[in-house]
Amino acid sequence: MKTWQTLLVSAAILAAAGTAVGIMMNQTPEPEKTEAAETEWRIESVRAEAGFYHPEIRLVGQLEAARQLTVTTTLSADIIELTITEGSRVEPGDLLLRLDDFDSRQQREQAEADLADITSQLEIRQLQQVQETRALAVANAELEQLQARLTQQQRLAERGLASQQQIEDLQQQVDQQQLSVLQHRTSVDSHPAELARLNASRAKLELNLERAQRTLDHTVIRAPFAGRIASVEVRHGQTTQPGQALLTLYSDDALQLKVQLPHALAGEVNSLGATLTQGNRETELQFDRAQAQMNASQSGFTAWFNLTDTTGWLPGGYAKATVQLPARFSYRVPEAAVFQDGWLYRITDERRLQAEAVDILGINQEGDNRWLVVQGPELTGDLRLLTTRLSNPITGMRVHEPGVDPDPDPQAEAESAEPAGVNL
Repeated sequence: MKTWQTLLVSAAILAAAGTAVGIMMNQTPEPEKTEAAETEWRIESVRAEAGFYHPEIRLVGQLEAARQLTVTTTLSADIIELTITEGSRVEPGDLLLRLDDFDSRQQREQAEADLADITSQLEIRQLQQVQETRALAVANAELEQLQARLTQQQRLAERGLASQQQIEDLQQQVDQQQLSVLQHRTSVDSHPAELARLNASRAKLELNLERAQRTLDHTVIRAPFAGRIASVEVRHGQTTQPGQALLTLYSDDALQLKVQLPHALAGEVNSLGATLTQGNRETELQFDRAQAQMNASQSGFTAWFNLTDTTGWLPGGYAKATVQLPARFSYRVPEAAVFQDGWLYRITDERRLQAEAVDILGINQEGDNRWLVVQGPELTGDLRLLTTRLSNPITGMRVHEPGVDPDPDPQAEAESAEPAGVNL
């Protein structure tokens, strides 16, 4: 009984305490609600106008000789004279190198002797043909005489005025003469075939003589064109081997720069201008030709430009080239206005950022001033662009540029709560 009384008293006390707390909370006034001021980011900006600008791209290319020749040999011979060194300047016909020509001269002399022999055989065959033709005519005449005598004796024999033995003797003479005529005719008739055989042999020997003469000519190496010796692979007294490279010569008055251009320029190569630079040197370039076919692994296509002035340039080296593209309607903006991955941020009339994707066409430089030339599908009219490198600019962000945008209201700023982030 006492237990139930205790529980009832405790419950009454807790209910009274809860009622008191509720009355106190209802009597506490609610705090006034205030709106947080929007952050305005302090920035710098630049104005950009659309126009026709010449974009430029900077590339690194390799210098090549437009005409280059590596001289090799087909002979095994000693080098008996070497007149040039690397870097030597030569003119057409200058002696570069001479090989021992003893074996080559013997081969040519043997070929000349063989050709003289076959030529004499042809002359003899021509004389034999004349003689065989005459002999055939004489043999035919004798045969006709013998046949006439044989016919006469046969008639006499019919009348009993000639013996059978005489007739047989004459018949034997006629048969022998017919064989002689046949032999002479065979010799005459075979003359064209024999002549063709001898002429074929003569043609082969003429080729042998030509090869021997060419081999002999290869013992003397002369400059085929004006230029400079790029390298010498042999030395005086060395014995060469067939196929061995002797030296390399290039024409130093015709150099080219080989570069790789973006795919987008494939249809504009004929209108490209370019300048080659290295240190304080500059040389104008003229487009020569472009690669006719590309494979999937290439990031661009290869093109060659001729140097208008080759003085001081050497093939094999690398140099920087500035390629000027045709003028196009675009915007010229400072490099600081273009953010990573080709974005710039336009400042709207409400002083808010608007992100715009652009294509960077190249650079544009005048003196010490350098800009990027860009195009974008949403870019129109005059632009005011963000140049401050904010850590995370986004579309809609409110910005303020001191001296350009109206100053904030000090009273409104004092009444507003402190916003998060970097603000005015």
